[in-house]
Amino acid sequence: MATQSALKRLTKEYAGMQKDPPPFIWAAPDERDILNWSYIIRGPPDSPYAGGEYYGILMFPPEYPFKPPGIKMFTPSGRFYPNKKICFSMSDYHPGTWNPAWSVATM
Repeated sequence: MATQSALKRLTKEYAGMQKDPPPFIWAAPDERDILNWSYIIRGPPDSPYAGGEYYGILMFPPEYPFKPPGIKMFTPSGRFYPNKKICFSMSDYHPGTWNPAWSVATM
């Protein structure tokens, strides 16, 4: 269950992404659990990923934004293993490098 600060922050981030969506990214929380989000990254034009769509999930801890989320990608990309947590400085793989100022849109 999300803490009050996580609920407030994730609700605000979702509203912000709906108002001003980041390019090539769609993300939304599960309607039953705001701590679990689905995302799609669309390959930008003029990139090796142009035309591709890459699906994954963000798994936020109840203590978000003070602890980082887990990140998985399900679509094979040639860079990450499908259905395995991704090792990013902004993921729970490296909690010591997490910055609470980061958001869903910046991840």
